Amino acid sequence: EEEEEEEEERMRGTSLLDRPKRKRVITYAQRQAANIRERKRMFNLNEAFDQLRKKVPTFAYEKRLSRIETLRLAIVYISFMTELLDSCNKKEAS
Repeated sequence: EEEEEEEEERMRGTSLLDRPKRKRVITYAQRQAANIRERKRMFNLNEAFDQLRKKVPTFAYEKRLSRIETLRLAIVYISFMTELLDSCNKKEAS
């Protein structure tokens, strides 16, 4: 009885963050649904990268660009095009 009282007092003194977390049990259906969502997300991401690869200029003989290469090339290309537009606008203004 005395041990129970000590345990209750200790539990009152601890915050919710200090308590051990219960492990969440995920059902088979939930896992399947999560897998489907992840496959759809990855499909959409890959589609977006494929569209971006078509927009950035590359040489025909180059291998398919990786995602990071595609992003870096897009950044350089956008910067170049921005500078080109800025210089054209300055020429027109003067």
